[in-house]
Amino acid sequence: MSDYHIRRATVDDFDRVMAIGDVYGGIDYLRHHYPLFMDDPYAQSYVYVVGEEIVGFCTSFLVDDGLTFLVRGSRVKKDFQGQGVYGRLMKHVYAEYKDVDSIQYDAMTTNNCNFEAKKDSLRKTHTEISRKNFLNYHFKMEDIQPLTPPTDIILEEVNSSAMMSLFEDNITREKLFPGDKIIIDWVPLRLLLSNMKYILAPSSLALQSRGDDTHVSLLTVGTPMQCEKGIRYSLDVFGSDGSVLRHHIIRHMEYLRSLTQKAVVFQIITAFELGNNGDDIIKGLGVPPFDFPMTEMIYFEKSFR
Repeated sequence: MSDYHIRRATVDDFDRVMAIGDVYGGIDYLRHHYPLFMDDPYAQSYVYVVGEEIVGFCTSFLVDDGLTFLVRGSRVKKDFQGQGVYGRLMKHVYAEYKDVDSIQYDAMTTNNCNFEAKKDSLRKTHTEISRKNFLNYHFKMEDIQPLTPPTDIILEEVNSSAMMSLFEDNITREKLFPGDKIIIDWVPLRLLLSNMKYILAPSSLALQSRGDDTHVSLLTVGTPMQCEKGIRYSLDVFGSDGSVLRHHIIRHMEYLRSLTQKAVVFQIITAFELGNNGDDIIKGLGVPPFDFPMTEMIYFEKSFR
């Protein structure tokens, strides 16, 4: 495959990048995020072009005040897979950043399916930092009866200022954010103000509840986006206070109802000890499970140099 070149992606490439295909079984986020990637000053998107056809794509980011490099949205068109396209694309992207002295870490998240396919090579180059349970449900919002949020627990909405307060409180940080990191919609981030635009998107709903010691014992962040199957709602759960998880889920479901009455993919990403609890709550609300092979989120990191 000698007749190829790699260049920066543009807004005008949108249709041809989408033609590469959905890589997440109908819940692909790229159609929703593509304009955001183009506008982000800390992101650079690339296309792999054979002749006049775009056959590969990825977006690289610098987050954590420039400390961390990560790649999102990577994909190769089916007919070109297994021909070294992805490897050459990544080699080009890494070369673009080789002189950026601030970068110390190379971070990534993946699902259990991709991990099983690549675990031998991943374990040689990366260190596994954490795993979380990934629960999936697919339904029409109009089929779910309206839910009355319980009133015995106070749920507080969290804005960027309140989120920073959580980051700065030592006791809360230790409970909610092991390793001083937060993963929002599969993006691993350090607890920094500069990352807030990735943590709290304009359409996100973040809720916190407090335990007996008045410290926040559970934080949930719901991030909606449009995908092929409808609205995908990614609910990230931080903490292990299962006693209030139902309250959080009901509030998020009712927020989702305000966005659509149509098809929804509702995803819960939580610690394994809360996985069964979350599943029981969702099923108790009359929500059917979604037969989806991805059931775990795995976070890896390595030195960039």
